[in-house]
Amino acid sequence: MPNMSVSERPEKSLAWNLHVELASRISAVRLGPDEGLLSEALSSLYQVFTEARRALAEHPPERSLTSDSLHQVVFRLLNDGLRPFLAKWHPLLDAHLERRPSRASQFEHERAWDQAGQLRAELAELQVLLRDATERLAELAGAGSLLMAVR
Repeated sequence: MPNMSVSERPEKSLAWNLHVELASRISAVRLGPDEGLLSEALSSLYQVFTEARRALAEHPPERSLTSDSLHQVVFRLLNDGLRPFLAKWHPLLDAHLERRPSRASQFEHERAWDQAGQLRAELAELQVLLRDATERLAELAGAGSLLMAVR
């Protein structure tokens, strides 16, 4: 494509926008055992889900979908990765947070949760899928991956 603007390459633009969204969130950045709040990690993943779903709705495919097309990559990311993870962990963590004693910080309360380790382990597994999808989005955008900076 000789010197086409981004507006003339909507699928590449969409792929790049979603790549940036994923590469700049907890979806791609490893969360250490004593780092961050789990509730913030889940909120960030939910924002990724919302943004990706909105982007797909606003950008219909330019051609027939294949199993490796941009829309299918994102759709699998949503339905095979983010949706089941969030559906499982959001209500469990919310229920735990509702029981936080007033004297405990949110970090202390989350860290004391008997399921915190399991959530972090499953988040690490999900991040593998999310990083793979993030890399694929960079390829579909015809660009280098921003993940090189976060590895």
